[in-house]
Amino acid sequence: MTVKDLLFNCLKWGKDNYGDFVVQDRELPDWLEPEVIDNGSTIKSYVWRTNWLRRIRLTELNLQDKFIAESLVIYPDTTLINPVFGTEFVNAGGKRFFGTIDFHPLRNDWAYADKYINKWLGNQPNRTKNKSNIYDLNKFFSKKLWIKSETSDFYEEYLKKLEEYLKAYLKMMAKPQREYSVEEQTAYDKHLAGTDPAYGILKNYYDKEFAEKYINTFLFDLATR
Repeated sequence: MTVKDLLFNCLKWGKDNYGDFVVQDRELPDWLEPEVIDNGSTIKSYVWRTNWLRRIRLTELNLQDKFIAESLVIYPDTTLINPVFGTEFVNAGGKRFFGTIDFHPLRNDWAYADKYINKWLGNQPNRTKNKSNIYDLNKFFSKKLWIKSETSDFYEEYLKKLEEYLKAYLKMMAKPQREYSVEEQTAYDKHLAGTDPAYGILKNYYDKEFAEKYINTFLFDLATR
């Protein structure tokens, strides 16, 4: 089981239960191939959409078996103010493992958190970490952020937790209420594009031009608006 497998299992669950979430392919940027193989490193890039989800973006990255990562981000339609769903799992050479899952809030107030976070993730504990060496947890991260870092592999635990969060997200998105979020989603992309550690990693294994294009036109497609 991979993140991609689990994603499509959950989308099928959403379709069976709510009659929505019919997946359609979206085109990659013109310059980007679905699979880029270079010097023992591989990047697989996928992007889909459904009725209320404008962009489902998945990256599978293997850099010479020294850095293996799966990164999934799901954006609501820009006519909706619902959170962005984000998750990743990283295997750093079999020596360090890192995972996160969150409903990334597009607004930072209690009313928004109650309506779009706590209502759907009330059974999940609040995060115990308020600082991260990788992310600024004070911006675009919720109190229900699941985050873990260990020296032993916890991938199976991560997938179980991911299924819980992802089904909760799809349940929330089954009956959305319209409220435009182009500015909020753009701010999210700009912030994450500027802080994502993938830039340094891609720059080291490929080059600066590739890293900037991949982050600004694929990982976070609104970052350069």
